[in-house]
Amino acid sequence: MPRYVFVILLFALTGICRAQPSSSPPAGTAAFLFTYHPRPGMQAQFDEGYRRHLRWHEEKKDPLVWYGWYVTSGERTGMFIDGSFGASFAAFDRRIEPKADAADFAQTSAPFAETALRSTYRLRPDLSTGQPLEERQPSPQVEVVHYVLRSGMERAFEEVIGKLRAALGKTRGVPVHTWYELVVGGESPGYMLMVPRQGWGDYEAAPATLGAILERAYGAEQARALRQSLAAAVDHTRSELWSYRQDLSYFPLRP
Repeated sequence: MPRYVFVILLFALTGICRAQPSSSPPAGTAAFLFTYHPRPGMQAQFDEGYRRHLRWHEEKKDPLVWYGWYVTSGERTGMFIDGSFGASFAAFDRRIEPKADAADFAQTSAPFAETALRSTYRLRPDLSTGQPLEERQPSPQVEVVHYVLRSGMERAFEEVIGKLRAALGKTRGVPVHTWYELVVGGESPGYMLMVPRQGWGDYEAAPATLGAILERAYGAEQARALRQSLAAAVDHTRSELWSYRQDLSYFPLRP
């Protein structure tokens, strides 16, 4: 695997995160992402239309959480992403008035954007050290790394990530990181890593290297074997930075 894959993983796993755990457990493990490309010169109109669309969700007392982000770094810079986290998959079969929801979006927001991608993920708490979005604790930014594996390498990849999770638990100054497994709507087999960021200042700290984290936890020989296993499992990666838009997000009242 090219060296840049390890560099991306290193930065994603060794930043600084200030998200704190919540006492309320998440209601489910589904993560639904909807991606839109505002038409040239129409971002302001799209934002205003989407705010009006969120008022529809509020009026209908939608129980689902909806986060809004703009991609501000990466190949998809300029794209808008809304996502619902923390619900069960079945909750989307029971969502409120889906036809009316689609009709309102078509009237308020769709004229100003093009649909780019819809994808669905499953939270992997067994691989994660925290889950701030499921706990309604969004950060100003979130670093997102998409991993596409070689066919049949899911188990090998998860074994390495499980070891990394254990190593991070023994290392001070490393961030909360949340893993999701792709269900449908993207290159498969795929995983997504989300790392909260407060701002660019989080990158000022000199992080420990990936090799140092693994060697401290497992010794040099086992760390080398883990890196080789990761190289064999991953085909390619893509990294992005998403900037959170509170004004384009919706939080229902807790029951």
